[in-house]
Amino acid sequence: MQIHPFELDELRFAWCNRIYLRTRTHWRNPIPKLRTLTNAVLADLLEPYQLHVLETATSDIEACLLLSLNPNESAATAVSKTKGRISKWLNTDSQLSSRKTLSRGYFACTIGQSTAQAIEAYLQSQSEHHGYADRPNPPVFVRSFQHDGIIQKTDQAVHAVSSLRYHVVLASWFRQGVFDAIAAESVTKDWMECQRTNQFLLDKVSFLPDHVHVAISIHPSQSPSAVVLELMNAAQERMWSEFAHLVIRAKAERLWQASAYVGSFGDLTSNAVSGYLKRWSLNNRE
Repeated sequence: MQIHPFELDELRFAWCNRIYLRTRTHWRNPIPKLRTLTNAVLADLLEPYQLHVLETATSDIEACLLLSLNPNESAATAVSKTKGRISKWLNTDSQLSSRKTLSRGYFACTIGQSTAQAIEAYLQSQSEHHGYADRPNPPVFVRSFQHDGIIQKTDQAVHAVSSLRYHVVLASWFRQGVFDAIAAESVTKDWMECQRTNQFLLDKVSFLPDHVHVAISIHPSQSPSAVVLELMNAAQERMWSEFAHLVIRAKAERLWQASAYVGSFGDLTSNAVSGYLKRWSLNNRE
C-alpha cells in the first residue's frame, strides 16, 4: 500500500502561539517617539501581516511586546516584520531618517496559559490520566531529554536570544490504537535523528496508543507547523516500514489525523508577563 506524506496545506491546527519580544534602539540611543508606540498604533502597523498585538510597553530605548502568531509563522519572520514596521514608523520623523533606529538583536520567548513545569508534569502523568498505570505492561512510552551546550545551539539564532517551546498533540487515524512501547521508542529515535536538520529539540515525548504529546524547542527561523509536519511524516514512514502490522490491525488509512494542537509555553504564564509589562510601562512613564 502506498502511503502519501502529509502536506502542510492539508493540516488543520488548533493553536495558541504567543511570543514575548524585547528589542532596543540602536546603540541604546534614546528615541522619544518610541515611547508613544501604543497597542492601537502597532496593531495598525502589523495589520497587513496578520500579527496580533496583545500588549505593548515602551520607553525611549526599549520596546517590549506580546504578540500572537499563527503556527505557520516563524518567530524570526514575525520579529523581522515587526521591527521593520516600527523602524519605518520611527523614520517618518525627519530627524531619524538618516540613521538606524532599532538594534539588530532581540530577545524572544514563548509564553502560554501553562508553565514549562506544568507541561512537564502533565506529559509525565498521561499513564495515570488515561487509566493505563495499573496494567502489567502499560502501552505507554514516556521519555525526557537533556541537551548539552553544543546541541542547544540548534535552537538559537545569531544576534538573538530565544526560548521557543511548544506542546504538540498528534492523534492517530480516527483515534485508533496504533502505538505500543516498542514502536513509540523507534519513532522517537527517528525524531531524534531529525533534530539538527530541522532545527528543533525534543524535550519530552509521551506516547499513548491513540495519541502523542510532544514538548519541543525550536529555532527562531522554524515555524511550529513545519516542525509538526516533519514529526508526522517521519513517524508515518517508520511505522509503515517497521510496524505495518500495528497500523493495518488498527485499519488506519494513514498514521495521523490531518490535524494537530500546537500550544506555546514558557517559564512564565501569559498573565504573568502581561502583568509585568503593565508595571514596566507605568514605571517608565513616571
